[in-house]
Amino acid sequence: MQPLSFGLIGCGNIARSAHLPAIARLADRVRLVATADANDAAAQAAADPWGAQPYRDYRALLQRKDIAAVLVATPEYLHAEQVVAAAEAGKHVLCEKPMCRSLDEADLMMDACRRNGVLLLIGHSRRFTRRYMEVRQALDQGVVGEARLLRENERRTSTHMVRMGQAGTRWTPQHWTGDPKLGGGVILSHGIHEIDLLRWFLGAEAVSVMAETGTTTPGNIGIPDFASFVVRFANGAIGSAEISYALPASYPAFHLLELFGTRGAIRAHDHELICCAEYCGDSVSFPGTYDVLLHDVTAYVRQLTEFVDAIRQGRDARMPPTEARASLAVALAIIESARTGREISLRPEQRGA
Repeated sequence: MQPLSFGLIGCGNIARSAHLPAIARLADRVRLVATADANDAAAQAAADPWGAQPYRDYRALLQRKDIAAVLVATPEYLHAEQVVAAAEAGKHVLCEKPMCRSLDEADLMMDACRRNGVLLLIGHSRRFTRRYMEVRQALDQGVVGEARLLRENERRTSTHMVRMGQAGTRWTPQHWTGDPKLGGGVILSHGIHEIDLLRWFLGAEAVSVMAETGTTTPGNIGIPDFASFVVRFANGAIGSAEISYALPASYPAFHLLELFGTRGAIRAHDHELICCAEYCGDSVSFPGTYDVLLHDVTAYVRQLTEFVDAIRQGRDARMPPTEARASLAVALAIIESARTGREISLRPEQRGA
């Protein structure tokens, strides 16, 4: 069977660090034939190892008849436009999370893919991360009984993007995430992962949220880089999370999940092995922690495999886009709760009910 021909739209950090390595590991099943990025150098660098054709305009990439599917790895404010255009061009779409910035945009994306008979998979990669797959399996097998409480804690630095070769520190005007017209802060960019896990593990839709957010990055003009929220679910379970992506460069990246059920508990966290520590004056930093923790290329390999298999077999992906839409609805409610200081209830159409 010939490899499936792909186009890559967006050649920035997530493409370089996760999607392109995943494509390389699946070279017998996937062939990258074109890349597109507004940054000519980024498109060229992504294309060169595969002998692919770089483009500045993603629309030119979509005109190619030899491309069966596209991977959209651009910022979320571009997702709706690009996914709809890809669907209209007859391309299957694997789109990075978050799905988009509004439920109206999500509906446009799903409708375009439905009308054109193409697959849409939103890249919630943690559903393909081994530790979380094992948590889901344990829940399915009733190991801890009925899940009642889930707590998430994720801590990352604000400067890892610079170390990974992307200019500008997140949450400042030098990076697109620092523009309130473009980004939704830490809730949309990273908290969407925690929200999706809460829904996946607790097995019900959210009915209400309470949240607080804050800004701690120097130069930040009001974009939340810290969040704490509580979500109540229709089955009575409670999920909570605390997320910071604005910690000092010396802070070791860390993630913790604790799930409590009626007959037991599950605890999953980043391993405590620090692969490298750099000591300088009165400080110490851990430059390798981000690379070896949740940014797990194997998860992206599994995700891409699921996408390709679903296309080949003519079936829906195991995570339908309605799941990503429901998680987006919770994220938007969390943002509203933090803005107003009130508990926000989700309507049935928001919850996916």
